[in-house]
Amino acid sequence: MHTVTFEDKENFPLETDKPGATILETALKHEYPLYHLCGGNAKCTTCRVFITKGLDHLSPRNEREQTLAERKGWPSEIRLACQTEAFGNVSLRRIIKDNKDLKTVTSESKSSKTGEECYAVILFLDIKGFTAFTEASLPYDVVFVLNRFFHEMSEPILNNGGEIDKFIGDGILAFFQIRNKSEAIKNEDHLKKVKQETIGSAIRACLRMFDQLKKFNLEMKDRFNFTFDIRIGLHAGNVIYGDIGHSEYKSQTVLGDTVNVASRLEALNKKTNTNFLVSDEIYNLIGPSLSVNKKIITKLRGKSEKMTAYSVLGFKVSDSILIIQKSLDHVLENNPHWAQGFLDKLINFIKENLNKNTIETEALLNPHEFSSLIESMIEKLGNPESLKKEVSKIKSIYESIGISKKDFPKLVPILISSIKENLASEWNTTLESIWNQVIMDLTIETIEA
Repeated sequence: MHTVTFEDKENFPLETDKPGATILETALKHEYPLYHLCGGNAKCTTCRVFITKGLDHLSPRNEREQTLAERKGWPSEIRLACQTEAFGNVSLRRIIKDNKDLKTVTSESKSSKTGEECYAVILFLDIKGFTAFTEASLPYDVVFVLNRFFHEMSEPILNNGGEIDKFIGDGILAFFQIRNKSEAIKNEDHLKKVKQETIGSAIRACLRMFDQLKKFNLEMKDRFNFTFDIRIGLHAGNVIYGDIGHSEYKSQTVLGDTVNVASRLEALNKKTNTNFLVSDEIYNLIGPSLSVNKKIITKLRGKSEKMTAYSVLGFKVSDSILIIQKSLDHVLENNPHWAQGFLDKLINFIKENLNKNTIETEALLNPHEFSSLIESMIEKLGNPESLKKEVSKIKSIYESIGISKKDFPKLVPILISSIKENLASEWNTTLESIWNQVIMDLTIETIEA
């Protein structure tokens, strides 16, 4: 004999003498109201419950429940009553109690998040001076420039494994979650390392945003005689992540004190005449690798205790991804048509080594497309998943002109020499080592793709 207790305003303990009876079976036996629109066949999620006590007295998720749980992103405490068998005392809460609850949960899409807690780095960005531009410009120009700005600023976030939460007026809220959460929490040392890596990716994204801003401002100065600046606040900690909103207008978002602190750090830039402030949580984890020029002790609005914020200038220890991205920027500045030189060398290589028809080969190669592909690959070095797509593209190009996998490594020195020619006095042994390592790593990925 065991008891399944539903926690409402009053507890409803339902006894059963059948070990292995599902939670739904027990509820129906006692005529307890528990939604099950599909008849208890795991074809809907309306009978889901939240387990508050006795999780270890339940059967593991079967295949049908596991499929739904993975699709919906459920934590372990949310179970499907029609598929979950109880073998001991359990306490739980209904998630759907009335038609309004029913409408809320049945509006979820396949990518919905029903609520989970995770450690994340929160990024708040705001444009400095955009109000002045708005007042002096045509509505069309305002929308056009803002969309261009959001695109340019979002790329470094996405290229370093971050996610855009939302665009707020002329600002951006983004976040970086730790990857492979189940692996990360194995021990404290490993968790700390994963946090440091995630923060490092977020810092790199922010620094790259300032690089992108310089290029964006060149265009804006030329087209609108206007330039912009940005302010960024960065904080890390636990957040709640889920779908929030009306049943028909939901969006995935992050919530919690960590988000509030990041927002207030961004606003603090205005008072401290800084552009990029990070919290003490971030500094305590990766401080030795950061170059800072200000240490600010402050009491943020809504907080009872003082905290320390740090104005970040860059990495104190060289970041190879940033270095190679900046150097490619310089290549494009020095010679926007640099890729033609590489493709000329590639044609000569094919002619001398592969005995192919070079006229047909030249017709398959587009310098602009190749340059864009290399630029995209370098920008995505901080996001392995996105990088895979670019690697597959360049593999297809090489194979389409008759270069086999075994010859891919022979193309490395050809590409490096083309980069070197366009960096002139900036080229040195350190830069050469970084380029060689990165291009060789990409070549190995291309072979394995």
